[in-house]
Amino acid sequence: KVAGMGESTVANEINDIVESLSNPTIAFLCSPGEVTVRITAKASNTDEAYQMIDDVAQKVKAKLGDNVFGEDKQIIEQVVGKMLIDSHKTVALAESCTGGLVSDRITDISGSSDYFLGGVIAYSNQLKIDLLAVSKDDIDRYGAVSAAVAEQMASGVRKLANSDYGIGITGIAGPTGATSEKPVGLVYIGLSSKDRVFSKEFRFVGDRTGIKRWASQSALDMLRRELLKESRNG
Repeated sequence: KVAGMGESTVANEINDIVESLSNPTIAFLCSPGEVTVRITAKASNTDEAYQMIDDVAQKVKAKLGDNVFGEDKQIIEQVVGKMLIDSHKTVALAESCTGGLVSDRITDISGSSDYFLGGVIAYSNQLKIDLLAVSKDDIDRYGAVSAAVAEQMASGVRKLANSDYGIGITGIAGPTGATSEKPVGLVYIGLSSKDRVFSKEFRFVGDRTGIKRWASQSALDMLRRELLKESRNG
């Protein structure tokens, strides 16, 4: 299972593997923010088939690297939860356009109370200002959908919850609310830790439900990659 790459990019990255195969074969299954690389083998028995699949899977994972987040029935919120537990870290969420979807996905995992401290759905600008200490001047200058606001939302909720990580999400899920400068699908996700705060800009395509799903997947993937980076840096 792959996050942070589209189907065409994944296909291009492993094209040499795909073209070299006749059995097993590779197919791609897509959902918002996620590509599943499905490997199918035919053999005289199950053990032999699984061994053939595993050999190809290792090659695929070597090619795709950190973009691979799991296998089989694993979902990204489950993977991120285990990483938080293993690193003894906690997270809190400040969501606007996703309306609590990331918090909902995290709390779908049993035991998430060990690492998820809480979430705020800060839909209005005033709540962003009053609860999360987002600068009114920055909202006026850059707009509520901006990198500056996403980062301040992330830092604000981290301080509010006293968590190790804070995530802030602001965007335009559509179909209304867009401008020529800020189209439907524009989303900023901020991530705050004690050492740094940063954000990423995304431009998702789809309907309102799809954009919210893309944003939630991307937020979880940003946290996953940050946890990977910190674990490697010790």
